[in-house]
Amino acid sequence: MKALFRFALAAALPFALAPARAQTIANLDFETWSNRTTAVAAGVEAPANWQTFDDVLSAVVGVALPVSSSTVTKSTDAHGGSYAARLETKTFALLGATVPGAMALGSRYIDFGSLYSGVPYTSRPTQMQFYYKLTGPGAATDRPGVSVSLTRTTGGVSTDIVLAFLPLAPAATYTLATVPLTYLSAATPDSVHIEFYSAGGQNPLPGTVLLVDDVAFATPTATRAGLPEAPVSVAPNPSADGRFVLNSSEPALLAAPFTVTDMTGRVVLQVPAGSPATSRALDLGSQAAGLYTLQLQTERGVVVRKLLVVH
Repeated sequence: MKALFRFALAAALPFALAPARAQTIANLDFETWSNRTTAVAAGVEAPANWQTFDDVLSAVVGVALPVSSSTVTKSTDAHGGSYAARLETKTFALLGATVPGAMALGSRYIDFGSLYSGVPYTSRPTQMQFYYKLTGPGAATDRPGVSVSLTRTTGGVSTDIVLAFLPLAPAATYTLATVPLTYLSAATPDSVHIEFYSAGGQNPLPGTVLLVDDVAFATPTATRAGLPEAPVSVAPNPSADGRFVLNSSEPALLAAPFTVTDMTGRVVLQVPAGSPATSRALDLGSQAAGLYTLQLQTERGVVVRKLLVVH
């Protein structure tokens, strides 16, 4: 994950680079913004407890920028509360390049080995959730997404305990996204790192907009996570060709966005919210035989169902 924000910056600066509640983190709802003169000499409004593209670029060059890239701004188009963070891919005249909207949790730049500082954190949640909108010319092609890691530093060496990445699908209305957190060890983390970006690849298209709001970590209880009483069935299951049909007597449940992960926790399919219906197709035909986990992110909680592909 540590290379992701660095990669996004390198794409724009080729010359510069050779539920149970989890622990509280400030400003995950993007309600607090302040004037930041360390990034732009004249000051620029930025989300508290988050670094933006401007912060990182000003740290790289060693002085506050004369103008802002305006790639991370405050939006009143919020999911909850008054504000959301708006990340937009823009052509930045100061660089003569198109740069992504990018922000990382934390309040200070360290070095190129870790462009984001993260914040202290010692919980072990099983998922991170947030609401987002994603529109514009590069929404489906520029690899916008979010990355999350939990780390522990011992003897000056930082080790990843969780390393997760979720690509984001286009979404015209606020959509709930869930990032499953799969642990690589039983160690207790001491820091959490989150990065959002409107583009993650080379040659991004200007005009792509990612709105982010209401980020939260959680460890859902078995009842809420599974919602065993939810009237959602899957057929056929097992499936010989990887194609399934979800059925429910409550159409609103099947309108929810969903993700499918494999046995390692890797996201193999992410589908945004749809229209209410009594059935909905799910296609894992391109995946290998094995056991998969479906998570329907409904307003009532996460509906979990196991899917078995037996090519």
